[in-house]
Amino acid sequence: MTWYAIRTAPQRERAVEAMLRVQGYVVFLPVETKVKRVGRGSRRSSRTVVYPMFVRYLFVRAPVPWLHLMAVNHVTGVVGFDGTPAPIEDHEIERIKNMSGNIPHRASVNPHRALRTGELAEITAGPFAGQVVKIAGLHGNKAKIFVNLFGGVKDAEILLADLEAA
Repeated sequence: MTWYAIRTAPQRERAVEAMLRVQGYVVFLPVETKVKRVGRGSRRSSRTVVYPMFVRYLFVRAPVPWLHLMAVNHVTGVVGFDGTPAPIEDHEIERIKNMSGNIPHRASVNPHRALRTGELAEITAGPFAGQVVKIAGLHGNKAKIFVNLFGGVKDAEILLADLEAA
């Protein structure tokens, strides 16, 4: 059997995961833990919340005739190229599993070398840690970058604290 990345309706990752598990599939929903502030004024506090690492995506191990996955409620697509789903190798899934739920946090940017537009930087935290990206722009404490995602290049924003000059 092969791993595929499937796209879900907005905020339906957990529902699709549960439906596929009931049908007997091996499903993996990578998650990350964040601290969320709640309340107002002096009653302000924080709590730990678990979010999907890839919004609207999860991974499923399915046999080669994958079209039956499209019949599952809230599934909107299978990630692929030219109408053919892109299989994902086991070692890539293991790499994502190792990052899931255990996201390191960096407190500050490397002070030894500044980040500049047009230069390369390495992502130091999050699901793409270790990936070298090109900086397209800098805005306050964030950088616009181009990241390789599911075989294509996508633009994204990332905190400067999570980048280090390459």
